[in-house]
Amino acid sequence: MAAEFGRLGVDMVVGFPSDHPSLVDAASRRDDIRVLVPRDQRMLGCVAAGYVRTKHLPVAIEVSTGPSVLNALTGLAELASLRLPAVLVTTSTARDQRGRAAFQELSQREPLGQFSVWYHVLATGEQLRWAVESAVWQATGPRPGIAVIEVPADVADAPSRAPVSDRRSPVRPVPVPAPAEEALLHAGILRERAQRPVVVVGGGAHAAGAGPAVWKLARALDAPVFATASGRGTVPEVGNRFHDAGDNFCGLLGLYREADMEDTLRRGDLVLAFGTRLEETARDGWDELIGDTPVIRVDTDHEAQLYGPSAECFLAGDAALTAESLLLETERRGAVSARSPWGDEWRAARDRSLKRDTGPGLVPATLRALSREYGDSRWCVVQENGLQDLWGYQYACLQLGPEGTALTPGEQTMMGFALPAALGVRLADPTLETVVTCGDGALEMSLAALATARQAGIGLTVVVWDNGGWGWPRAERDATASLMSFTDRSRSLPALERMFDDTQRVGTPEQAEHALARAREHARAGRLALIVVPARDTDLPPAARRGLGQPA
Repeated sequence: MAAEFGRLGVDMVVGFPSDHPSLVDAASRRDDIRVLVPRDQRMLGCVAAGYVRTKHLPVAIEVSTGPSVLNALTGLAELASLRLPAVLVTTSTARDQRGRAAFQELSQREPLGQFSVWYHVLATGEQLRWAVESAVWQATGPRPGIAVIEVPADVADAPSRAPVSDRRSPVRPVPVPAPAEEALLHAGILRERAQRPVVVVGGGAHAAGAGPAVWKLARALDAPVFATASGRGTVPEVGNRFHDAGDNFCGLLGLYREADMEDTLRRGDLVLAFGTRLEETARDGWDELIGDTPVIRVDTDHEAQLYGPSAECFLAGDAALTAESLLLETERRGAVSARSPWGDEWRAARDRSLKRDTGPGLVPATLRALSREYGDSRWCVVQENGLQDLWGYQYACLQLGPEGTALTPGEQTMMGFALPAALGVRLADPTLETVVTCGDGALEMSLAALATARQAGIGLTVVVWDNGGWGWPRAERDATASLMSFTDRSRSLPALERMFDDTQRVGTPEQAEHALARAREHARAGRLALIVVPARDTDLPPAARRGLGQPA
C-alpha cells in the first residue's frame, strides 16, 4: 500500500502501526515517504491538518480497528471540518468473525462515515491499487476531505497477486474550471449595480491559492476584505515599507469582527464570498449587520449552498480562477475603482480599529509584540480557541505580515489542536517559523505532542495564556458557584514547564518583547520554548463578551 501512495505523490504517513505489519511499517522503509508516529491517536487529524494546510498535498493516516478509531475521532473530526484532503486507512475485524463477539469489533462506518467524503471496504488485495488511487482522487476532488479505506483482517492477511508498479503518477488537486459564462454574467450585473462591495475569504480560498487573484479583485473594486478564522493568511493582512499589500484587509468576520468595522459590514451593498461555507461563527451578527444584502458565493462544492445565507448568485468554480474571471469582467465593464469614497470610508474605520486601545491586559499586549517580532518574516501562528485565545482572533491585537499565515481549528474547536497541528506545519516546511498560542487547559491536554516534538527534533515557541485553566466554564458561571473548584488547574502548569528546554514568565509588555526574541532563538535551534503570560478573567476579549451576551 505504501508503494501505491508513493506512486501517487503522497509523501507523508501519520499513524499508529497495527498488531501486524502495515502501512506505517511499509512507508518507513521508503525514502520518498516520511512517517510520524505520534504519542496520542487524538493527534493524528491535527498533525495532518498542519501538514496539508502548509504543503497543499494530501496525507495518509493509519489507525487500527476499534479503540484506535474512537481515540482518533476528535482530531479526524477537526480535520474534516477544515475540509482538508487525507486518506484514512483502517483495519477492521475479519468478515467471518463479525457479530460473534470478535476482539475489538466495531462498526466503523457509522462514526467515520458521517464526515468522510468516500468510504470503501476493501474486498480483495487485488483492489488495492484502485482503492488507493480512488481515495486520493476523492480526497482532493471538488469536495476535499477524508476518504476512508477499511481493510478487514482477513483481506490484510491474505496473499495478494496484485501487480506492483513503481511508475510514478502523482495525483494533484485539479482546479475546478471557472463558472459558466452565464453565471459570471449574472455576477457581473450584480457587481455593476453595487457601490459598496465587500469581499470575504475562507479556508477554501486559502487552499486554492486564491489570495493573489482575490487581492487584485479587491483592489480593482476598492473593497474591504474580511476573513473567516480558517481564511486567515489567504491575503496579506499588513504591508511593509516596500508594498501596501495589506491595505484592503479589515480583520475577521462574524464572532471575531472588530467593533469599528460593523458599520462597514452594515453599509455594504454586495458580499463576494470565496471558499467559505459561512459557518456559525462566521455568521455571528450576520442578520443584524448584513441581513438581506445580496451575496455572491464561490465554491467548488455545490453543497455549500446548503450552508449559511442564501446566495443571490452561486458560482461553482475554483476560487482563484473565478476571482480572475470576475476581475476580467470588472475591467471589461470599466468598473475598476483604484480609489473611491467607499474605500475612504472603510479605510478610516479600519484605521480606527487598529488604533483602538484594547485595554491594559497583558494578553493583547503580548500578541501585538508577537506581530512586531515576526513582522515581515515567513511564519505561522497556530491557535487554539479557548477563552483568552480569542484575543488572537482580533485584528487589532494580532496582524500577520506579508508572508505570515495562521492555522486555526475548524468549527469543532477541539482543545489540544494547536501543538500537534504545529508539528504538522513544521514537518511540511521546516523553514517556516511556527508559534503556538494556547490556554493552559489546552496545553495540559497536549503532553503527547511535546514528547513527539522532542523525538522528532522540532523546535517551537509556545505562548500559553495562564488563567488557571478552563476559562470558558468559569466565565459562564457565577464566581460564587459551588462547582467553581473544578475549573481550577492552576497547580498543573509548573509541572508542565519542566517539559520545555526554556521557560519564561512575563509580567509586563516589555518582558514579553524580550521573551519572544529569546524563545525564537531557542526554536530556531530545534528546542521547545515556553512563554507563560498571566491572564485575568476580567480581561475578556470582545468575541468572548459577545459569546457570553455581554456588550463587546
